[in-house]
Amino acid sequence: MVAPEDKRQKIEHDNPKGIARSRVFQPFRALGYITDDIPFVVETRGQDFFLTTSVGYNFQTYSMDKMRLLFVSPRTPKRITAMAAAAGITYIAYGSTIAGYKRGKEFVKLGGDGDYIILQILVLGQHIASLCDDNVLRMWNIVDGDLYTEIEFGATFTATKMIHPLTYLNKILVGSAQGSMQIWNVRISKMIYEFQSFGSAISCLEQSPVVDVIAIGLLDGRTVLHNIRMDEKIDTVHQADRVTAITFRTDEEQMMATANMHGDVALWDLSTRKLAHNMKAAHNGLISSVAFLNNQPILVTAGADNAVTQWIFEKLNSVPLPLRGRSGHYAPPAKIKYYGDDGKTILSAGRDQALRWFSTFQDAQSVELSQGSIAKKAKARDVSLESLKLPIITDFAFEKAKEKEWANVLTAHMNDIGARTWSTKNKALSDHTLLSIDKSIIKAVSVSACGNFGFAGCASGQIEMFNMQSGLHRRTFGGPNGHKKAITGLASDATNRHLISVSVDRTVKIWDFQKGEVLHTISLETPIVGLQFHKDNNLLAVACDDLGIRVIDIETQKIVREFWGHRNRITDFCFSPDGRWIVSASLDATVRTWDLPSSTMVDIFKVEDVVSSLTFSPTGDFLATTHVGNLGIFLWANRLQFANISLRSIADDEVSEVLALPSLEGLGDEGTELAPPLSLGEELGTAEQLTEQMITLSLEPRAKWQNLLNLDTIKKRNKPKEAPKAPEQAPFFLPTVAGPKARFDLSEDKSIGSEKDTHRLQFSKLDMRTEFCKKLESGHKSNDYTEFVAYAKSLSPSNMDVELRTMPVDGDLTYLNHFIDAILFMLRSRKNFEMAQAWLNAFLGIHGDLMIANSENPIHAKLSEVLSAQNDEFGRLSSQIHYGLCLIDFARK
Repeated sequence: MVAPEDKRQKIEHDNPKGIARSRVFQPFRALGYITDDIPFVVETRGQDFFLTTSVGYNFQTYSMDKMRLLFVSPRTPKRITAMAAAAGITYIAYGSTIAGYKRGKEFVKLGGDGDYIILQILVLGQHIASLCDDNVLRMWNIVDGDLYTEIEFGATFTATKMIHPLTYLNKILVGSAQGSMQIWNVRISKMIYEFQSFGSAISCLEQSPVVDVIAIGLLDGRTVLHNIRMDEKIDTVHQADRVTAITFRTDEEQMMATANMHGDVALWDLSTRKLAHNMKAAHNGLISSVAFLNNQPILVTAGADNAVTQWIFEKLNSVPLPLRGRSGHYAPPAKIKYYGDDGKTILSAGRDQALRWFSTFQDAQSVELSQGSIAKKAKARDVSLESLKLPIITDFAFEKAKEKEWANVLTAHMNDIGARTWSTKNKALSDHTLLSIDKSIIKAVSVSACGNFGFAGCASGQIEMFNMQSGLHRRTFGGPNGHKKAITGLASDATNRHLISVSVDRTVKIWDFQKGEVLHTISLETPIVGLQFHKDNNLLAVACDDLGIRVIDIETQKIVREFWGHRNRITDFCFSPDGRWIVSASLDATVRTWDLPSSTMVDIFKVEDVVSSLTFSPTGDFLATTHVGNLGIFLWANRLQFANISLRSIADDEVSEVLALPSLEGLGDEGTELAPPLSLGEELGTAEQLTEQMITLSLEPRAKWQNLLNLDTIKKRNKPKEAPKAPEQAPFFLPTVAGPKARFDLSEDKSIGSEKDTHRLQFSKLDMRTEFCKKLESGHKSNDYTEFVAYAKSLSPSNMDVELRTMPVDGDLTYLNHFIDAILFMLRSRKNFEMAQAWLNAFLGIHGDLMIANSENPIHAKLSEVLSAQNDEFGRLSSQIHYGLCLIDFARK
């Protein structure tokens, strides 16, 4: 079945209708970001150490005892380029601005008015110095925010790094790309001394524990220990390629650590001036910073591979061991899926050849699943770590049923004929490798609902079935009726009756699980690139090369829905947990939500970076996405979980504005609380009554009329154990206003001064009517009780009870008649129906004996009218209910 040509070919309109934002999904937070290539900052407070790392537009602070994330800063307007810390304050630079933060909250801002980028900052007491990309050193006063001084370097001196040597008051040592160094007095803006060139660009500077001695890292891999007071070279060590960071131990051991751009850390014994140990591949790629904790045998390293690691040195051993750390993907993740039914864990496979476990609640529980002792093997064979890792994971599947007994995750790898098994219990690779029988590449995998069997779909079109516990081959799904080309997706049902497969040969095949025979074949006119199967409703969704998504009912083998709208290849799609929606993403950078019952698109939003994979939380509260060129996993909150949103069909010519990806601080895209849902198109108001023929209830809480009916029971239950204390009495001269609420009449007496003051009580001027009675009387005169009903609805149950009990009673029962008229008005207008029933019940209970005693009063005729109106409405409602029940019963049969 192929869609009509007008559906499949999308035309760009000149003036498309704009959608302000996604109706369904709200940016929430990002996961998996640890650090980038900006050097970290370590701060000591007493016996505790705190680590601050940069992650693009935010910075994060960790407690180093257990690497617990303490807080995340708000998003900065520009990317962070430098960091420093002093006296409990973290200073960060972005663009030409320096901002100071205390516990993640900004309290000072400096600069920001220049067209330059700050590359490094240094705190000097009440001043902060910055090295900028325009070859100028600028210094600000932190207290008043004024620019203190500017030092411009000449064309023959391109500043790269700076440091404040210990005990050198008001002095800054600056290194250059020409290999020379200069000492400047920043108080008088004067150069004190210039050193000869070291023959290579200076890439880093570090103060040693010895005064006057500075470690100088060079671009050619040399590290020079230099006495700047005597201008003498003490020693030189060499490491492969550019030196990126240097640090010194401050305990009893004399050791220096240098890092390079390839991820190696060299440990130098300064007492013997020899290499003590070379930590090959400590990180995957450039190491941005290294630091020994003060008086601790612990080395902290961070690299551009999105990882921070602590290494501990045992006594009399120069070989460090990993102590603790935090890491994430260092290449963009390619496929993600929620694990389990609680929505707290995401499994992620990245292009860094890793399978990772991410916790959406506790970041400290996020780990990489182990692939064995490959680091030890890489060191023994003198090869890179990546060469021993498994190939990039292209597909994975899992089931929780047997996770505590044996391996429950199955992965397919790029250009590999073997599928690997993993254990989520052990967070590690298992023993079995499931090889394809015909030695063809495995393209897709699946695990049965019972967790006992794994399926591998091959490029040849065959499907192999293995036992997950033993790894033994059990059955082959193939033969003359099988697929002729590569398998692109596999799924099994919840009862192990059927296996479903799709292929680029344009067919969907349903197999007998036990016999391995084809039961049904569904042919399409376009290759199929992926499938998603919803086990609860037996609906199969397939994405095809013609940019359409087709939904197939497995029971009838019929296509029941088709969705068209994407303008480029579909990258991923998934069902919502209840099976009502399909959410899909494509290379057109849009994420679309399709509603199955109405067969329409109900939401669309666009992102800057193409979505590579997405998955819906089993609890329905979050959509998780990964994006091309991004290392993190992004969570989008489902607004329907916390707001009433009316969805409507979205036309093909409507496009959405580009939404920013969720940020790290766990809030919305604006850094504030989640925005309320916005309406699309016309404003949708709530009508008081859709039609006069419908019985309409009030919008008041149910407790408002339920408590009125049970007020006596509530008062008895809430009766105080002790006698209540008498309230403080108001002054005798403050007049009160009649009514159930204790209110004082603070209005001025207009007659004061116009008449002679008197202490006589004038009964003719007393008005005992409450606001309740006044509105009741006004409604009787106008024959419209709308204002009275609105006022009565505003009263609490206890106040309503007081008003009913204190209604004035005369010989004609005037106000009682007015109240029955108001009830008749509510019943005939069919508004506030449940409030009318509750008020009438309470009224009859209070004044029933009085009405019985006055048998000749017209109120009896009005009560008959109320009874007649009640019978008419109940009869009409009852007939509609019975009609609906009969219709439902007929549809069931």
